[in-house]
Amino acid sequence: MIVYFPVIYPDELVYSWFCRYYVHSGCFSHRIAMQELFCKRSDNASKEFIGNLNPEAKKQIEQIYSLDKLIFNHTMYPQYARFIPLEQKKKALYHLKHDFCDIHYLLPILPRNEGERYLRYCPLCAKEDRETYGEAYWHRKHQIRSICTCAKHKCKLIESDVPAKNEQSFTFCPAENHICQNEAVFEDNILMNQYAAYFNLVFDAMMDFENNIPISSILYDGMSRTKYLKPSGRSRHTKMLAEDMNKFYSKMGICSLASIYQIQRTLLGSGFDFFVTCQTAFFLGIKLEELTLPSLTAEKIKQEQNSHYMKDSVPVDWDLLDTENAPVLEKIAEGIYSGTANENGKPERVSERLVYRELGLLGQQLQNMPKCKAIFERYTEPYPENWARKIIWAYKRLKESGEDFCWTDIRKISGVKKKNFESTIPYLMKHTDKDTIDQIIALIE
Repeated sequence: MIVYFPVIYPDELVYSWFCRYYVHSGCFSHRIAMQELFCKRSDNASKEFIGNLNPEAKKQIEQIYSLDKLIFNHTMYPQYARFIPLEQKKKALYHLKHDFCDIHYLLPILPRNEGERYLRYCPLCAKEDRETYGEAYWHRKHQIRSICTCAKHKCKLIESDVPAKNEQSFTFCPAENHICQNEAVFEDNILMNQYAAYFNLVFDAMMDFENNIPISSILYDGMSRTKYLKPSGRSRHTKMLAEDMNKFYSKMGICSLASIYQIQRTLLGSGFDFFVTCQTAFFLGIKLEELTLPSLTAEKIKQEQNSHYMKDSVPVDWDLLDTENAPVLEKIAEGIYSGTANENGKPERVSERLVYRELGLLGQQLQNMPKCKAIFERYTEPYPENWARKIIWAYKRLKESGEDFCWTDIRKISGVKKKNFESTIPYLMKHTDKDTIDQIIALIE
């Protein structure tokens, strides 16, 4: 039973708060703390959001902090929802507050790049936290994608040993136990510090739930003051923009660079990723208030939307599109196939529909892209094989929990029905060893 919640600190992740609850409450094990907070035995703590809270925990938390306050001030919702359409933004907020589902279906969350795979911290922030609060904690703004500098202290962020995605083990990792007393390494690149500050200010800005001005219109307006949009407003020089951005950010040492495909999707209103939008806006010199509180007229919005027809009238360079999208698809497909792109770590099936959606393609257009098609065919699999990989994943995850479990538990978190088990046996042999298969079969008999 929950009897005490510590005070949540400024800009602290909810995950960090729950980690400190585990420490301060004196729970004998991670499992006990998980059971006090979450609904099911298979639930684990979300690093970036709140997780599947049980009714009692939710009730006690709401007596201290509203869920709105937790979501806006203590999760990564402002990063992923900032630029999505208004109704989608509201839908994601509703689901985060009222029910539990895979957040990847609600928000644009891309696979992680190098430098984003572990929770990060600023050594000077940690030092101040310990002096002020007696302990360090995980800050949200240190986890913003594509930045590697603390905007407050202008020093480089350090990767911890705690994975940023949901772990497949049921443990809490308090920052105080995982943040070392490192020396600060200051960033002497002025542009890099301005870049980090810009991302932080956008992240912190109030979110507009009244107006639905597309991010494509905001960027179009910013481009109208540059060489990347023709005076007629009918044609964007997207390739030139992407090449210039790549050179600019490569010199700065930014590891996560927006591709021409990602930039193009954002400019045409089908991409909403935070780091792609902020990189484009920062490069174009769009001011903070223009990006977060735009005041575009209906005429300007219509002008941008009317310009979209050009994308269909311009001949497609399939070789270029194939070359640029192949590494993007490889990363997306690998993340979905292995489960690293999913909040719960479950391996999913890479479907043709998913590929078309992620690449923004129409029916049969993949046939014009041999490199992307080869990647898709390498990851494609029949349903029984995907079920087999899910069963193995569920079995190993439950095994790591250290508690007794049965086939029903595997069924719940894998989603594979008992009637389909027989069809998975040939594929179980392909993806795991005989001892594991025997143990799984023993559970179902």
